[in-house]
Amino acid sequence: MSRLLLTLLLAVTIGTCGPQRGPAGSGGTLVFAWQEPETLHPFYSTGTQTNALVYRVAVEGLVGVSPEGTPRPVLATGIPSTANGAARLDDAGGMVVRWTIRDGVRWSDGAPLTSADVRFTWRTVMSDPKVATREGYDRMADVETPDERTVVVRYRSIDVAYATRFDALLPRHLLDGADSAAIAAYARAPLGTGPFRITEFASGDHVTAERNAGYRVPGKPALDRVIFRFVGSVDAAKAQLKAGEVDAALSLGEPDAADLERERDISVLSAISPAVETLAFNLAQPVSGDIAIRRALLLATPKAGIVEKLLFGRTRPAATEVPYGWAAPKALAQEGYDPARARDVLERTGWLAGADGVRAKAGVRASLRIVSTTGNRLREQIEQVLVDEWRAIGVEARIQNVPNATLTGSWQSGGLRKRGEFDVLLAQTGITGADPQSYLAQRHRCEAIPRAENNGAGSNYERLCDPRIDALLDEAGRTLDPERRRAIYADVLATLNERAVAIWLYERGRYDAYRARVQGYVANGWDVATWNVAEWSLR
Repeated sequence: MSRLLLTLLLAVTIGTCGPQRGPAGSGGTLVFAWQEPETLHPFYSTGTQTNALVYRVAVEGLVGVSPEGTPRPVLATGIPSTANGAARLDDAGGMVVRWTIRDGVRWSDGAPLTSADVRFTWRTVMSDPKVATREGYDRMADVETPDERTVVVRYRSIDVAYATRFDALLPRHLLDGADSAAIAAYARAPLGTGPFRITEFASGDHVTAERNAGYRVPGKPALDRVIFRFVGSVDAAKAQLKAGEVDAALSLGEPDAADLERERDISVLSAISPAVETLAFNLAQPVSGDIAIRRALLLATPKAGIVEKLLFGRTRPAATEVPYGWAAPKALAQEGYDPARARDVLERTGWLAGADGVRAKAGVRASLRIVSTTGNRLREQIEQVLVDEWRAIGVEARIQNVPNATLTGSWQSGGLRKRGEFDVLLAQTGITGADPQSYLAQRHRCEAIPRAENNGAGSNYERLCDPRIDALLDEAGRTLDPERRRAIYADVLATLNERAVAIWLYERGRYDAYRARVQGYVANGWDVATWNVAEWSLR
């Protein structure tokens, strides 16, 4: 038996013997209602929030994201910068970044965290074929470890998002040389340095995380354990929250927040978020690949009406994929609702109505598959609106929703999003870190199109390959001038609108609901809700 499997089995055995209390914990078990994650491996994750919200109770990195959307030190003592001398450009056109690890940090099995773990993380990201993206790490020429607490990262070229790298670390002492079975076991119960240690992943039911008695912060976490109970729908999560069966239901929609705000024993916390509810078009498909179809569907989508009627006017229609943050463009728009013009666009481009009212061109019928997650009533309502509105201009929309794990799964597991098995994808997009460079490069570069040749790496689900966008993002990645970067990103985002690669439906607020007995949570629209779970307690 490998040492990793033995360690994980011991962790599960200990976890079944009752909570591991620390001296200052207030105790208790907090239960979340949440979707089942496909993986808990931080670098295999493609479902971002779905997976990260769970593994982040155990797995930490050198950095995280603050509620202001800026990098914050976690396992590092500070954020390297040119001002403090820990980041500098070199004469060869690259850069050198020096990280210092906090003193006395240990993995939850008691092994010390060292600079060798950071180097091992980089080497794993660059060599493991299942890694979702290598963006940023592929600019590193070497990661040096002059001592156990110092990491020197040497870059071949400038990486403007260097301060967001290593947001998760892998344990070298467990994974170095591990076989496939051991790595698969780690992906179910990853070892970390965080306030909790994941001890059980019961497929179809729950994940359990027990208190890490060796956590570096004295008296933290306050809770004995957290349990993520899997639910199949937002309605199920809300029902369990109202009944007191769970303590928190997270990442809710605006109508759900309005419903729960009427409950006396439930608090709804909201925050501005960079997330955008999006209809992404698959440009590799024959119908959605036609720009005339995409523009017509944009004109036939009543964004304002959806916001007013289905979201109670709690947000606003979106115009770009980056609505907030320092890089958000100041004046960018998408065309508004105009179904008469939509019909004209289709007529002029040869999409003519057939006997049943559905248009066709060169023998191709204007019929599209809309794919989203099952169990989300708001998305289902939006889809019904789209079916009616798009049919009115002669385009047939067929709803084919699937479970979240099926939609957001990896290339290896046949995830529909990765494999491009959709015409229109209704899902959340938006910056997921403290710097837009990594996000935009992973989303819109040609090499970020998931395909067999790259083992499905990247998140360019629209499958737009535009050499000009590549060149712009390359330039943005080489300059430290924020004004120049802002102008470049505005150009990229404007190009996406011109090519009508997606319909930015509306800006998604962040709404998390908790039973009144839950204390200590802080809204952070730039990160997952469990970002400060070490501070949570029950009264």
